[in-house]
Amino acid sequence: MLVTDDDSGPMSSAEWSSAACMLAYRTNAAIIYVEWNFGRDMCVLAIQTSWEMLQNEGMIPKNVLMPSIAPVRAKQGKLLRAEPIAQQMVQDKVRFRGVFTDLEREWATWQPTDPDSPGRIDASCILVYGLIPDANDGAIVHAPLPKAPQPGRQASAAFRYGRQVGTPGTGTAGGGGGRRGRR
Repeated sequence: MLVTDDDSGPMSSAEWSSAACMLAYRTNAAIIYVEWNFGRDMCVLAIQTSWEMLQNEGMIPKNVLMPSIAPVRAKQGKLLRAEPIAQQMVQDKVRFRGVFTDLEREWATWQPTDPDSPGRIDASCILVYGLIPDANDGAIVHAPLPKAPQPGRQASAAFRYGRQVGTPGTGTAGGGGGRRGRR
């Protein structure tokens, strides 16, 4: 999968939805992915409103249909969202096509202990989760293990936290969840 554009950044609802619509129009996108954990209907309404406004202003021709809007539910917390996407990058399943200095800097420097929550990472995670849904399945990150063994408990780390580790469809736990879409 190639990331060809990065129009993300700190923006108001009107700004990001207009930027998403213009990017979708410019790239002839069939789908705009939106985060479904936060915003839900607000994201859909913002994109629909922006598309109509851009058509009324002549920025997007009236005969061009708006792409469908697809929800993406990503894991809660940036670490849980970003880790599977970082793994996709390591496995060369996700590449940047072009130079995206701000996006690359966020991916290269963000640490789970950072108080800031860079939006470009979230936006790119939602895009990848939309295009490669399997990236959102199966990854489990858990709290640190207890320092002392638990009496009468199995030694499995996942068992200590009441979790099963595996993949969906095999009777064990998988993943699920979203953030901003294609931008």
